[in-house]
Amino acid sequence: MVNKTSSKENNLQVIADKKQILLSKDLAKFLGTLGGGNLRVVKHENKIEIYSNVHSLSKVYIETTAQCNLACHTCIRRTWQEPMGTMKREVFDKLVEQLKEFDCLQTVMFGGFGEPTFHKDILYMIQQVKSLGIKAEMVTNGTLLDEEMLKGLFENGLDTLWVSFDGTNEECFEDIREGAKFNEVVKNLERLSLKNLSSNHKIKVGITFVVMKSNINQLKDLGALAKRVGADMISVSNVLPYSAEMVDQMVCKLKVGSSNRSYGSQGIPLNLPYIDKTEINQQLLYDLIKNYDKINVFRNGYEREIGSCRFIKDRCTFVKWDGTISPCMGLLHSYKTYFLDGVERKVASYSLGDIRKTHLKDIWNSEEYSNFRSKVDAFEFSPCLQCMHCELSETNEEDCYGNTFPTCGGCLWAQGVIQCP
Repeated sequence: MVNKTSSKENNLQVIADKKQILLSKDLAKFLGTLGGGNLRVVKHENKIEIYSNVHSLSKVYIETTAQCNLACHTCIRRTWQEPMGTMKREVFDKLVEQLKEFDCLQTVMFGGFGEPTFHKDILYMIQQVKSLGIKAEMVTNGTLLDEEMLKGLFENGLDTLWVSFDGTNEECFEDIREGAKFNEVVKNLERLSLKNLSSNHKIKVGITFVVMKSNINQLKDLGALAKRVGADMISVSNVLPYSAEMVDQMVCKLKVGSSNRSYGSQGIPLNLPYIDKTEINQQLLYDLIKNYDKINVFRNGYEREIGSCRFIKDRCTFVKWDGTISPCMGLLHSYKTYFLDGVERKVASYSLGDIRKTHLKDIWNSEEYSNFRSKVDAFEFSPCLQCMHCELSETNEEDCYGNTFPTCGGCLWAQGVIQCP
């Protein structure tokens, strides 16, 4: 007997019999199993979770440039000792040709540690990506979204635009984002919103917000700002502490030598009925979130995910402006960062190849890259943020579990401290 179930929302189909599960082409592409591949299945009491094949490329981040037209106080480039280069068109064209070899590729994100719209060929780049029949996304500071740029984004088919706002009013925004004008960025997005109303093609807009002690009181105003500029997504991250002074601005309490779990919960899941969000209940809800790692509340799940690399699980790779390949945002460049108690950590970049010399598919399928993905997916690294400080945690060269470069236990992305679109 064969049973069919389908998802109306995504029009995906699963066919199951006694021996096997057959996936529709769309679902196989979504999970990264076109042409074969293994899926990890986790069994729960009354359901299973199926995780995609981490060895199938789904998303490519392209750093078009390491340069930027702003000098934000939160920017990691303030401590870099690297050249601020820009991707050449011939390097990009070579990359596009190589991307055609990936059957499960779904998205290209233009973003890195520079400003994509600062590249003179960004509209051409978007058009070339869309010619592959995949999604094109971009993260920007929003300052260069003039009428001509907006026209080009619509004409060339950009799907999603993330815009950085580290303040919801003029004073806070301009104090952090040196060189940007709050009202100009807002007007740029208001024009984009009007174009969305009149255009057949729609660009989905999101807001990214880096939270610190100096702007945390503005989190409550993000919803109003999103409505004003036509955004329907918001992503909030802690600031990446590139200096000891920046550590003092962090609102995250996770520190070396301490545990982020209460002794009472010990990771035990807590299932609650619907509870009204009222002033009377707010302290209770705060205490629950603080003391439990896994909660089902408001009919939604809340879980602190630590020791997990989103870039690996989402099947991403990163192309630096010079054509070199890195597995994640945290290893794209070399820099120094700080644990949340002020201990310095030097992070060395990790390159797995160069598309100018080796085809991306050969780099992706190489033994070194495949082993790295499997290793990070398992994430059996020493918990540098939870244990007492030692000299091994001062770099990502080696850890006390015997892992060698690059070690990821101290990565703030993997510990849920830093996130990006």
